[in-house]
Amino acid sequence: RLPVQIDIKPGSFPNSINLKNKGNVPVGVFTGVYEGIAFDATTIVRSSLVFAGAPDLGIGTSPGDLDGDGDMDQVFHFDTATLNLTASSTEGCLTGTTSGGVYFIGCDSVRMVPPN
Repeated sequence: RLPVQIDIKPGSFPNSINLKNKGNVPVGVFTGVYEGIAFDATTIVRSSLVFAGAPDLGIGTSPGDLDGDGDMDQVFHFDTATLNLTASSTEGCLTGTTSGGVYFIGCDSVRMVPPN
């Protein structure tokens, strides 16, 4: 598993998640070089994605430069109600595969609301 950088709820911190929310949680994946391997987030196979136990919803398909470094990153969306997180969770992880066969994992902090 190649560790890559992700951003849960890009542009917000802390990454607050309310499991009673009927919406979805966006997760950004950053293109970059990780452990000497060039990783292109736009080559991620959507059907391979799992974030905190939930599959990708298949919405929001346009790549964009999330971190201002000139390359194309990707945002995926996951149904809040199906996340395998609890009131005490402090981290959410995303796993998946690229079309080139790179299996990756990325984790980011979460703040569960309401807290315990």
